[in-house]
Amino acid sequence: MGSMLPSAGDLRRWGHELESAVDGGVGELQRWLATPQGRFIRSLAARLLLVSVPLIVRHPFFKTPVGRLVELAGGAAILIKLAELLRDWEPQPATAPEARAPLP
Repeated sequence: MGSMLPSAGDLRRWGHELESAVDGGVGELQRWLATPQGRFIRSLAARLLLVSVPLIVRHPFFKTPVGRLVELAGGAAILIKLAELLRDWEPQPATAPEARAPLP
């Protein structure tokens, strides 16, 4: 049974694909995020965010007045919800704009 984690080469290749998609524009990024590799990266990012929430809420930002307000409002819950949204988001590939007739 193989490991579920990607190799360093896979992560590097996916990182290069992500970078080229960002360079190509938002539409290309949305198309890439809808691919199996993009879904995997979104899932991995969501898992990492969920695991790191306890460390994130210990950041010095949460010792400032604004940070205390965010913490009081449920900063950890907000971060977990953000991770769940990232994990469950299914981007729709952008389509090319339709050709419009020139104005008279």
